[in-house]
Amino acid sequence: MNKGRIINFEWLCDHNHYTPDEFDPILIKLVKNDIDVAVNDGCNIIFGVYLMDGFLFMQTRHQKVVNVLKELNSYAISKGIKKVYIVSGQGEFIDPIPLDHFFIDFNTRMVTNSYKDIELPKFNPNTNKFLFLTGMPNRDNRIGLMSKLYEANLLDRCEWTFFPPWTKLDKEWCRNHLSSYDDETYNKFLTECARSFDNKFETASLFYGTYNGDTDVVWHDILETEWINSPTHIDSSVYESTSFSIISEGPNYWLDDHRFVTEKTWRTFMHRHPFILAGWPDMMDYLKYLGFKTFEEYMLIKDYAYIKDSSERMSAVVKNTEYFLKNMHKNINKITKDVEHNYNLFFEEVNKQENILNLFENSYGVPKQEIDYYFNCAGYDRIIRKLPSNV
Repeated sequence: MNKGRIINFEWLCDHNHYTPDEFDPILIKLVKNDIDVAVNDGCNIIFGVYLMDGFLFMQTRHQKVVNVLKELNSYAISKGIKKVYIVSGQGEFIDPIPLDHFFIDFNTRMVTNSYKDIELPKFNPNTNKFLFLTGMPNRDNRIGLMSKLYEANLLDRCEWTFFPPWTKLDKEWCRNHLSSYDDETYNKFLTECARSFDNKFETASLFYGTYNGDTDVVWHDILETEWINSPTHIDSSVYESTSFSIISEGPNYWLDDHRFVTEKTWRTFMHRHPFILAGWPDMMDYLKYLGFKTFEEYMLIKDYAYIKDSSERMSAVVKNTEYFLKNMHKNINKITKDVEHNYNLFFEEVNKQENILNLFENSYGVPKQEIDYYFNCAGYDRIIRKLPSNV
């Protein structure tokens, strides 16, 4: 009879105090300690989870990650563990790793858990407004797209969020990106476009600032922020008061492989919104691979998502937004069926995940409370752990 244990293999590096090379030996030591505890508790199966960033970073550190996994697997086997599995929360398409692997998209989990007790709105095609939710501004599909919507005078038809840059590197990137603006125009643009619905994302500055090395914050103080505890949740009323979304997807920071989507897309499906994807071409292919409707047949520029130049792609997003605002009513019956298809398919994906979690419990003996702790939460607070004081 199996007795399983979930161990967090992804203890995120405190960039204010360690480089990755300095942190890796600490990580290995901590995970080995957890393996010892599992063995002493009579466990013979281990699931090592990488839930926050998953394996999106795999290509850039592939051999180092493989070596770490081999070392941890060998150590576990030497202590009497029968099998070590890996569970990745992002990065479905990865190079081969030396251990058997399950994929459970963690953004899907967080979105589902954060809205599980809320009645979701129906599709409302009659608002004549669209939704544009951003995040970190230093991207062409954030400040770049925001400036194009601003110049096209579309913000009076929009509900949006936009966060002016707060770190030194972000300020430099954003100002360079809009170098065609003089200082007065640029500052006016930032002031007029700055907008937040709940002030939650601003607390993420503690998290992102550590990566830029320009903050004195104690890194694990971010565990106390609302953003870390519930990063995917936004009030459903913003979807009910708009008819479709521009999805400003996040990039893969480590490499040019974007066969994934984040909470911005999953939340759109859950809230029955048609959408225009302001992301990377791989993302559109990934959604089609999963079977989701992607709505380009209703657009003026149908191949917009595959335009190679990022700025030109964002200009096409703006033109499609104008066109969709004017013409979506002509195809409203088909669009309504498409959003229901995406809503239902989203929950089919959730049910597939539940089947995997049930397998962990029923076949591998993982206690339900461990599964709930890691997979039935709404944020990152349970998977970003403080280093013990004796490390």
